[in-house]
Amino acid sequence: MQVPPPPHYWLDRTCYLQYSSVDDVRSKLTDVFNDPHLYVHARSVHDISVNTIHDLAESSASNKRKRKREVVSEQQNTPELVSFKNNLSNIKLKSWPLPQEAAVFMRGPKNSDINTLAEIKLSSKGSRPPSESAIVVFSVYTRLVWSHNFVYRSSQHVVLSSQTLGDLYGIVPCPSNEFSDERIVDGAFGGYEPGPPRNLGGCVIVIEGTAYGDGLNEFDYASKLVTHMPKPLTKGSKINDAVISSLSLRLNCPYWLVHHGNCEHFLVVDQIRLLHPDDPSSDFPLTVQITPPLIGNCRACTKVPAVYSIVGDVRLGESPCIMCAPCWRNMGLPKGRDADNIMVIPLPKHEFGW
Repeated sequence: MQVPPPPHYWLDRTCYLQYSSVDDVRSKLTDVFNDPHLYVHARSVHDISVNTIHDLAESSASNKRKRKREVVSEQQNTPELVSFKNNLSNIKLKSWPLPQEAAVFMRGPKNSDINTLAEIKLSSKGSRPPSESAIVVFSVYTRLVWSHNFVYRSSQHVVLSSQTLGDLYGIVPCPSNEFSDERIVDGAFGGYEPGPPRNLGGCVIVIEGTAYGDGLNEFDYASKLVTHMPKPLTKGSKINDAVISSLSLRLNCPYWLVHHGNCEHFLVVDQIRLLHPDDPSSDFPLTVQITPPLIGNCRACTKVPAVYSIVGDVRLGESPCIMCAPCWRNMGLPKGRDADNIMVIPLPKHEFGW
């Protein structure tokens, strides 16, 4: 182990860069990647180690299928490959090879960190960060459709401490933001209006026992929540007036967001830090990650994503039944009075905020 230099050593930038350089490690890794034989061996050793850990972790689950492993043919030994194998076997790190406990920290193959964004998404009417402002990173978690006991990260955003909860709420993508307005006929529900909604509806964000409402009317979501919640809550200011720097936030603590009736999300603060020179100079808040939305396939052809939800059609065998545009166009409405009982509802197109 290299002994750290004396404190005055760090005052010399050249000495500091020389001491902290990783060029020797990078050159060795580059040599391995440039040699196909060395790279294939290193990759096979890693895959075998990971597969063994997965097999041991799943051995207690009798109802799971065993994974099929690809049989890798043994490579012909060369002097370079023999030397590389010896170097790997002589590594003295306790974490090499991976221990069995590493299975707890391995993500599944279908993780929710897939990003639909190719680059950071800036706000079209964003703000320029003041010099004394801080950066707050929020992750938005949403309940899984097939299991409400679990959540996944649906998006991640970066806001300024000088901005408000309303600025954060305005950039959170959610399919419920695209639900069309209801059509009321003679005081009864008669379907949905075509096109996007005229307003985004109400919302409430609960942070440390305080409910921040939208303030669209006197009895908004926050007032209703304070009235009906068994646990005492305090009604705070409007989300457009709640400056983030004035809030008491805890890292990794979920905060409740409810909007559009019963659509729930959980806001988690990942980071609170100062501005960095590499941060964008304007157009905050930012969106840095959006998980691809799950779009169901058509029930008829099972190949094309569905765009309609058909309600009340006895020919389909289920109600609602999601269908793609070509299948529903070929099927069409039935003749006679049965057509009056059928409702065709367009599904969200994921155009707002995605």
